[in-house]
Amino acid sequence: MLLHWNRKHNQACYVPSMSETQPERKYKYGKNIILGTGTDFQLFLAQMANGNIYYDPGIKMEDILTKPKIKKRSQFRIKSQYLPQLYNVNEVIDLLSGP
Repeated sequence: MLLHWNRKHNQACYVPSMSETQPERKYKYGKNIILGTGTDFQLFLAQMANGNIYYDPGIKMEDILTKPKIKKRSQFRIKSQYLPQLYNVNEVIDLLSGP
């Protein structure tokens, strides 16, 4: 997990979203994205110890009508307000302001 975290998350882009469930599920995305560079597994563990990262078990199912295949798709989740604690460099980019 240590090597996987460092490799996969050393340069990451996060797109914060909000969801509504009524009257039907809808997602909204804002104009800002968060870029994080330079991480370490110790930063991940610190946020987990603080309760800011949590495990979200999930299952992906394919071909349900013909030959169902189930694949575990578990993830760790964090609220965007805690992302700066996972990276050495954080940058918020406004996608509407242009270059």
